[in-house]
Amino acid sequence: MTSPGRRVEPLTLLIGVSMTIGYGTLYYPFAILGPEIARGQGWSNSFVFGVFSVALLTSAVTASLVGRAMDRFGARPVMVAGSCLAALALVNLSAVHSMAAFIVAMLIIELGARMVQYETGFAALTAIHGRHARRPIAHVTLVAGFASTVFWPLIHWLLGFMDWRSVCLVLAAINVLVALPIHAAIPGRTRALELTEPIPVSNRDPGLLGPGKRAPAFLFMAIAFAGGSFLMSAVHTSFFLILDQMGRGPALAALAGAVIGPMQVAARLVEMLTGERVASSVVGVISSAALLLGLACLAAGLWIDGELIVIAFAVSFGIGQGLNFISRAILPARLFGTEGYGAMTGNLATVRLLAMAGAPVCTALVISHSGIGMAFLLLMLIAVIGVAASLALRIIENRALALGHPAAADG
Repeated sequence: MTSPGRRVEPLTLLIGVSMTIGYGTLYYPFAILGPEIARGQGWSNSFVFGVFSVALLTSAVTASLVGRAMDRFGARPVMVAGSCLAALALVNLSAVHSMAAFIVAMLIIELGARMVQYETGFAALTAIHGRHARRPIAHVTLVAGFASTVFWPLIHWLLGFMDWRSVCLVLAAINVLVALPIHAAIPGRTRALELTEPIPVSNRDPGLLGPGKRAPAFLFMAIAFAGGSFLMSAVHTSFFLILDQMGRGPALAALAGAVIGPMQVAARLVEMLTGERVASSVVGVISSAALLLGLACLAAGLWIDGELIVIAFAVSFGIGQGLNFISRAILPARLFGTEGYGAMTGNLATVRLLAMAGAPVCTALVISHSGIGMAFLLLMLIAVIGVAASLALRIIENRALALGHPAAADG
């Protein structure tokens, strides 16, 4: 019997569209709008992006609260409320004129982001598909992988004939007109069970690890996810600065950035096609190893001339980044089960977002005070720790499977 996870359901693709909007309107825009806001208000770029980092930091606190709300009320009300809050927050941002108002607006935007981005989308799919959620999750990340590809050109085009305030209103309208109806269509708890038929077993999965055996796995998972988020945040925010310190021009940075996006989508496509034939923990190991290999290539660029070594970095790092998001979704469900999935991923997101928020500041400080060599040493050390944590999770999954857990047949 074909599991529902093997079908490309319209709702799954629509959730992918809503995740694209979640990132395209609440995360990626500030790479372009940040300098526009600073210039229009007469503020420094460091203030604008500093507020963005602080907002990311505070969102680490709200992530666990959102996760618990998902478990208590279900995905639909949380995501519907998130779309409404995101739209209101963007409207509010379009009207700010003081630094204090800007800070408040950014804090509200990050709260809305926590309610409409990957963690909530993955929780919705897990509630609908249970242990068969892996393939729908891959479908969603495949679609949402084009968030920057769609919204960066769109925002750049809009800025050609309107100011940043009007762009914020357009982004708010997209949340109301497109994302909100999609989130309203997500089934509630009773409908979720109906959508998983004809599965002849319970939609719930207890996971490979019992409640009393989860602490080591949670620790290693938090380390692996936080390490991956630190590396991706550091590279995304400091890549032009890193290449400048290496003596490479911005054109090469733009080219490498253009390679990363398609490679992460390609990696997700391969994962979607292989599906359950590759163990969940193996996806995490491949992701961490690819991030490490990519950084090793970039560091080698200190001694190797030419563009090829930087492009090699982009290929490997893009693969690692693409699989990182899938690993974050499927590993908690595989090891801990689907019951309480929202709270579990919310707790993991808290740690991950703390690392994500601190990465730009740490990387910039190391580069400015100790040089690019020490910056690479820091990033490589974190990448090695991530690989070690991922390998530990692989060992934990193997041991659980060796005990003959009934879920072993699924992975």
